Amino acid sequence: MSVVDDPPFIQDDDRSINPSEHDLNLLVVLHALLRYRNITHVSNNMQVSPPATSRALGRLRKMFADELLVRKSRSFELTPLAETLTSKVEAFLVNVDKIFGNPLPAPERFTVFLPDHLGLSLAGSLTAFLRETSPLTMFLPLFNAGDVLRQLEQGQIDLAVGLVEDAPPGFYRRLLPAVSSVCIGRKGHEAINDGIGFSDLNRYLSIRVGIAFSTSFDDVQDGLELLRPKGGEVITVPDIHTAARLVEDTDALLVLPRTTAELMATRYEVEVFEMPADDAPPAYQVSLIWHERWKRRSLHAGVRSVIASYIVEGAA
Repeated sequence: MSVVDDPPFIQDDDRSINPSEHDLNLLVVLHALLRYRNITHVSNNMQVSPPATSRALGRLRKMFADELLVRKSRSFELTPLAETLTSKVEAFLVNVDKIFGNPLPAPERFTVFLPDHLGLSLAGSLTAFLRETSPLTMFLPLFNAGDVLRQLEQGQIDLAVGLVEDAPPGFYRRLLPAVSSVCIGRKGHEAINDGIGFSDLNRYLSIRVGIAFSTSFDDVQDGLELLRPKGGEVITVPDIHTAARLVEDTDALLVLPRTTAELMATRYEVEVFEMPADDAPPAYQVSLIWHERWKRRSLHAGVRSVIASYIVEGAA
């Protein structure tokens, strides 16, 4: 394998900039002196004592090797050097204000990878939150995607909701409270009438939601697979709506978080039923997953808070 040397360091002909060599606070005083041309006025404007302003002027004169302000009658005039500095100092302070004073621009979209059953209930809340806090930002739910962690790392996805076996350094995970699970079936289903437990659900067709099933360690899963009874016949469908229609028309059963199941019951001809406490399904639990670049972004924290609040209400 050939080794390519790093390109040589190119030295700029100009003197390198080293802000630590100068007291940049003096530029604020200089700007005021160039503007007001009066020590008393500068002191009043900056709320410092006249002696402090005089000392700052002395330091500036030494720094520039120029008087900067010269007395004429009862006022001061700018020296030729001070005249040339006026526009430069003004431009510098304006740029500093832009750097430190302006917030980050609002993103055009906020993409959240999440299970589609959560998207049903969260879309309205997240859209309303962004409309109020960042009107230029559109909420974009993403229900099916590959390489989610890579897309999180590259900024193509802002936040993921689900389960992941492991995540590389640079990611944060916040485990959300567990939500109790219940089962939905068509109205009049014999399992509802018999009051069967979770261990007996494999007698009926169970439903796997998702385009494909993968156990890859870097895939973000929707968490529903842990709720599915094992050992029986399984059918895979692409989304929660197809799953609900299948439950309506067949003897298939589907275990869901309580909040999702109750929402499905308002939209489809399905019935929600609980299983005996000693044979209940596992609770539903997912995490918020995001890259460290968004850790201190207030908008990102707000979206996480909206999602967490929804889950907490469902767990209450």
